[in-house]
Amino acid sequence: MNMYTESELDKFRRSINTNLAIGSLADTELPVVDNNGRHPVVAALGGERLAVLLRRIENVGGYANVFVDAGDSVCMLAFVDSSGALDVESAEDLASDGQRPGSDATVGMFIEYLSLKPNGVRLPARLVEDRPFILAPREVHFA
Repeated sequence: MNMYTESELDKFRRSINTNLAIGSLADTELPVVDNNGRHPVVAALGGERLAVLLRRIENVGGYANVFVDAGDSVCMLAFVDSSGALDVESAEDLASDGQRPGSDATVGMFIEYLSLKPNGVRLPARLVEDRPFILAPREVHFA
C-alpha cells in the first residue's frame, strides 16, 4: 500500500501545473519532448517506491519530464530517449552498476544516487528496446 494519499500527489501535480503555466517555470523549456511535440510531465513524491515512478513513466511512453517533491525541495529529472541524448556514452550503465538502488528503493533514494552521477545514467532495458537516459537531477524553485 502506498504511504501517501492521492490528495498529496494531486496537490503536487496542481503545483507543477501552476508553475509551468504562470509561475516560476512558465518560461522554462522542458527538455523532454515526445514524437508528437508534447512535453510529458510526471509527478512523484520522494517517499514513493521507484517502481511506481517507473510505471508512470512507461504509461506516458517511456520518456518524461519528472518533478519530484523531496519535502524541502523540488527536483526535476529528464528521462530522455538515449538515441537523442547528448554525450550518452559518458553516462553510467545501471545494468552493470552494483551500487544502483534496489527494487525497494524510494524515489528520494534514486535522486540521491543520481546526484552522485554527474553524467547521468542509462536504465536497464525493461518493456521497450530503447534504454532511457536520465540526466543528473536539477533543483527547481516553485513560486
